[in-house]
Amino acid sequence: MISRLIFVLILLTGLAPEALSANVKSGHIYVNQSDSLQIEQTISEALQLSRAGDYEGAVKLLNQADSLSRILNYSVGIEKVVSRRIDILIDRGRYDEAVEKAKQAIDEYPESHEISQYYNLLGTSYDYLEEPLLAIQNFEIALEIEQGSGSDADQNFIAGIYQNLAVVYKSLGEKAKALENFLLALETAQKTDQPQLLTVINNNLGLTYSDNDEFEKAIYYYEQSLELAEQINSKIDLYRGNLNLANTLSSMERYEEALARYEEADRLWSELRPNSPPVIIIHNRGKTLAQMGRYSEAEPLLLESLELSQQMGIQEGVYYNRYILGKMYIELGRAEEAVYNAEQALNLSLGSGNPTLISDSQNLLHQAYAQANRYEDAYQVLFDNKVHSDSISSLEKERELADLESRLEVTRQSDINRLLQEKQVQQETQLRNQFIIIVLAILFIALILITLFLMRKNSREKEKILSQLQTQKEELELLNEAKDKLFAIIAHDLRSPLTSMQGILYLIKDDLLSQEEVKALIPEIEGSLQQNMDVMEDLLAWAKEQLSGVKMEIEPVEVSPLVNDIVSSQAFLAEKKGITVNYDLSTELKILADKNALRLVVRNLVSNAIKYTKRGDKIDISSSQNNGNVQIEIKDTGIGIPESATDKIFKSKSWTREGTNNEKGTGFGLSLSKEFVERMNGRIWFESEVDKGSSFYIELPKHE
Repeated sequence: MISRLIFVLILLTGLAPEALSANVKSGHIYVNQSDSLQIEQTISEALQLSRAGDYEGAVKLLNQADSLSRILNYSVGIEKVVSRRIDILIDRGRYDEAVEKAKQAIDEYPESHEISQYYNLLGTSYDYLEEPLLAIQNFEIALEIEQGSGSDADQNFIAGIYQNLAVVYKSLGEKAKALENFLLALETAQKTDQPQLLTVINNNLGLTYSDNDEFEKAIYYYEQSLELAEQINSKIDLYRGNLNLANTLSSMERYEEALARYEEADRLWSELRPNSPPVIIIHNRGKTLAQMGRYSEAEPLLLESLELSQQMGIQEGVYYNRYILGKMYIELGRAEEAVYNAEQALNLSLGSGNPTLISDSQNLLHQAYAQANRYEDAYQVLFDNKVHSDSISSLEKERELADLESRLEVTRQSDINRLLQEKQVQQETQLRNQFIIIVLAILFIALILITLFLMRKNSREKEKILSQLQTQKEELELLNEAKDKLFAIIAHDLRSPLTSMQGILYLIKDDLLSQEEVKALIPEIEGSLQQNMDVMEDLLAWAKEQLSGVKMEIEPVEVSPLVNDIVSSQAFLAEKKGITVNYDLSTELKILADKNALRLVVRNLVSNAIKYTKRGDKIDISSSQNNGNVQIEIKDTGIGIPESATDKIFKSKSWTREGTNNEKGTGFGLSLSKEFVERMNGRIWFESEVDKGSSFYIELPKHE
């Protein structure tokens, strides 16, 4: 016995936006990509709003898209807006208007990319208007058109049509066709990633299992549907899922859980259609409370649902409310009220022509008459029920006979088809042999072409490998040259000063130098040691970079203390040459850098400024901020850089020249500095003029 109202779920699948080229041709006007994308985006936003229940906002956006499409003569946009407007009419329950709009669209845009969608929406509207044969006819036309699109066919849309067909066949009681289309929908949907589609399929699978009393499976699919609906924020699917899950829980006598789900469905309905009372929810809550024996709570809900159903002309709702009220009044012993409602339910069932509803109503009225001691009436209803049952049996026999005749016709047609197929097979065999010969010839030619292609490809790969080997050879030669220079520097530039300092230490050890002479030598020793330390630091950094690469640890670094420390370590070299080093840096300035790498870079630039500046000149160190970055400038008034050397400064690891006091360098400092700065997400450059000085700049991200 079916005694609950169930909404038929029909998938309204929108076509995915086409991929647009740089210019989309529409009429005699070429619509540029930005305009077409704006239209597509507006239509997509309207679809999202309608799915969330904001129909007024969706209509406004569609009006905007339609106006712009017509100004640009962009037919694709105009046709899609029509689809979305019909979609919204269906969502709002205005099915007759949706039918007229869909028919008008089919007549007006017969060559449109949206034509299959127009037929789909027309079929959906007919299904809601309880015209299933017209619905099936239009769904099948939509399916045929879309499948005929070849590689352009939208698999999500095809799965949606299968789903729609399955639902209509299910409503007609044709379980085999319904199951066939459900399976085709599921198979097609699994090839895509479309939450909206899978939401509806899972919901309807839940309905199917629930109708077959496989409640646990039904609950599983409802929960899957609700989870997907949450992800896409589809309130209509959340409403449907909660309502159907509540119906199933009620059938399992899990009444408290069912009531909770009805409350959630009621909340969602009030958001979707605030001006439309939830007749079905009110009825199902009343029915559930009656099943729980909570008659005082159930009665007002059932009466309210009955009144609303009468006002809205929902005859099915009137029937179910009368039926449940009659059944409840029998249990309460209110016989006359039970008789009245049962009689009303029977009249409605007779008008519907549904044999199941008629039989259920007759049984209910028989019980009511018996309770009211109206035994003659009770007997008459029982007799009518027997006649009705016999007529149903007769109709079933007629259906069986018609089915048998259909099977005989199918068998006869199968024999004819078999003979035709045998002839066709003979012809196909001849064609197949010819085709095999042609294919073998094509394969032979293709094999020759592939062989030639592979030979040419191998030749190109060999040339590429030789080129890579030549590049690697040149890189190894440069590294070998750098290695030789490294050993030469160690042998000459480091060994000689260290030997001299060793000799001085021997003189001091043997007391061959006076205290005044030792003090006079200390500045020379200190300067020599600092220069050797600078050279060693450059060489070690270069060697480490060549062997394993330096790992940068980017962190906030205070600029002023770091520069102050470097200037202090180089101060005696500057004083020795009579050079003034000025620096003015904000004490709160921080940059994002590796502290050790930044120290090496700044020390190199300050050391070079001292090295190539004449006695009595000056060096200025300053900072500035620009677009979230910090620039550190190290400016000197020295001998400058000749134009012939500008390309070598940061690139060569071997080029160097003597300072103004015959100081020597490694040639690695500036190339290392450039590499380190760039790895810290910064940049380094210089400006120079011969005999007027140089300015070196470091730019690194500022720490906010």
